[in-house]
Amino acid sequence: MIGKKTLSLALLLMLCLSGCNDMREIDQRGMVLGISIDQGEEKKYKISIQLPILGKSQNGGGGPAKSGEFEVLWSEGDTVWEAITNLESKTPNVLFFGHLKVIVISEKIAATSINGSLDLVDRIPDIGNKVFLIISKDEEASKFLKTESSLIKLPALYVNRFFRADKKLSRTQPIKVFQYRRDRNTVSSAAVIPFAKTIDSEIIIEDMGVLKDDSLVEILKGNEVAASQLIKGEKVEEMNYITHIESKGKKVSVSLSRIMLESKVDLKKITPVTFEIYVKGEGNLVELSAGETSKGFIEKLESQLNKEIKTDIEQTIEKMKKANVEPWLLGHRIWIKDQTYFESLKWKEEGFKEALFTVNVDIRIDTTGQKGLFNKSPIYQKSTRDDGG
Repeated sequence: MIGKKTLSLALLLMLCLSGCNDMREIDQRGMVLGISIDQGEEKKYKISIQLPILGKSQNGGGGPAKSGEFEVLWSEGDTVWEAITNLESKTPNVLFFGHLKVIVISEKIAATSINGSLDLVDRIPDIGNKVFLIISKDEEASKFLKTESSLIKLPALYVNRFFRADKKLSRTQPIKVFQYRRDRNTVSSAAVIPFAKTIDSEIIIEDMGVLKDDSLVEILKGNEVAASQLIKGEKVEEMNYITHIESKGKKVSVSLSRIMLESKVDLKKITPVTFEIYVKGEGNLVELSAGETSKGFIEKLESQLNKEIKTDIEQTIEKMKKANVEPWLLGHRIWIKDQTYFESLKWKEEGFKEALFTVNVDIRIDTTGQKGLFNKSPIYQKSTRDDGG
């Protein structure tokens, strides 16, 4: 008898634990997929939310949204939380942020401070730290939420799909809320967020905004994005690169793809503090305006590519020094190893600007393709015997 009571109690407990503390049907929820934050006209903030319009399923419940079926609602408030509270009165459903994909912040807001903008992440428990952050360039952030791409109709889902395409990551970089907070809360108080803009029905995501103390101070453009990742000691994968080289008295255009790079950053605690950056990797030659792929040509191409990547890195460092913002956690490395030494550098004031950097790059061309060339020969690869090994 006691065993039956125990079993019944256990089953009842399992039933209670398997339930949900919010038993609303899906058609009673307003599932927010995207939030945009702009400057308000009457109040400080204008907040817009993107809601998919759910269809009716056969059993009467809510079904998935059809292509292009979404609504963007907006409201103003002196705080982000106030504006979102006002939005509750504009929909018959309860707003649910558990499926939020992206927070889009206008460039004007970013130029002042995004600290208040991200306050909603802490105030709404449904919002996770893995939501993507985007800065809307030269336009209201709400325009991003309203733009229907011809490829993916829901703009908030476009971001998620975009950052899964690895070959695009050398022009930009996915940043989620937790990544921004992690870098922002280090000793340099600096982090990056990708830019996005819309042109008609196209959504373009490229370049990175650099923020210091939550305010936009500089922009990484083009090859500077990949250079920035290498300075931070991160890998750069599937990068595309275009260069020009002299060959037989003519200027030849060369396109390289699938460039895979990795870097190592060493710190030397001397005066001034010195960082040594070592970059190595390989890539494929995919397009050439002339047919030459001789050993001498490939070696010349490798040499030029190494010089150009090195220049990209050095110019990116100088650009950040000029703005006195260091988004690569280099100061944090010093602080972790020797806090007394870090304090003596006055890193945020002048230490970073006075730091020295040496850059070494070694990239090899791995393959040339040329499937239809009957007399092609493999690319010369340097062996250990050439070094006396």
